[in-house]
Amino acid sequence: MKKSDWKVALLLSLICLVGGLLVVPYQLTSLQKTFPEQYELLVETMPLPYTALLLLTGFQLAVISFVLAFIGVKLARKAGFSLDVLYSLFNKEKVRFDRKGVMLSILFGVIAGFVIIGGDRFYFQYQIAIMRETEPSFSLLGLVTGVFYGGVFEEILMRLVAMSLLVWIFKLIFQRQQSNLAPVFYWIAIVIASVLFAAGHLPATSAVFGDLTVDVVVRCFLLNGIGGLFFGYLYWKKGFEYAIIAHMFTHISMQLLFIPLFY
Repeated sequence: MKKSDWKVALLLSLICLVGGLLVVPYQLTSLQKTFPEQYELLVETMPLPYTALLLLTGFQLAVISFVLAFIGVKLARKAGFSLDVLYSLFNKEKVRFDRKGVMLSILFGVIAGFVIIGGDRFYFQYQIAIMRETEPSFSLLGLVTGVFYGGVFEEILMRLVAMSLLVWIFKLIFQRQQSNLAPVFYWIAIVIASVLFAAGHLPATSAVFGDLTVDVVVRCFLLNGIGGLFFGYLYWKKGFEYAIIAHMFTHISMQLLFIPLFY
């Protein structure tokens, strides 16, 4: 498996390259829809031509994701996590998904998508005035970006690297030679990774909503952190690939099911 580490990392980075090429168009499209004045100012002050910016962003994300994935697969091995499906692609083995695991991943993804869109539709839009000014709508660009960028790069960062690192540290400190690491430490790692991911959205949340009121902060941590609990559990119990599937189906269910249904 060690000889295949760089191949797995390269495959993941190539997927992230697609996501990287889509991030800027998606962000600009979203900004144009919600804040047209800021969009016009940004376009006027853009430091690079549009095409050059796309290529630069895609290349940067591919390089970063390769490095992170290469480190992550080694941490995952030390922490005892599985990437069996990805490794089977390069070890001349039959690719075998756990059907129940796949179904559970899809279910968790749909639940996370419901909480995110439903939370805004049925609660937060009544608490945060600016949310009532615009309504989300189906976006093919948002769907594809979410699947490739969110579903793969964010899982590399938060599960393959962050969660693996935490569990490996916990094993070094707390695991006795003849016993397994207690489940509580996995849950601690899952929660920490989810909270860190949500906290990373605070600057963007502040830029969109202005003042970080209690409702805005609660929304940021709840809607950006809920998925991480599901994805972290799947990474622990089933493997990295199942966390990716669940994350992808979160975006798929949001765009194809809950946004059309609720809006």
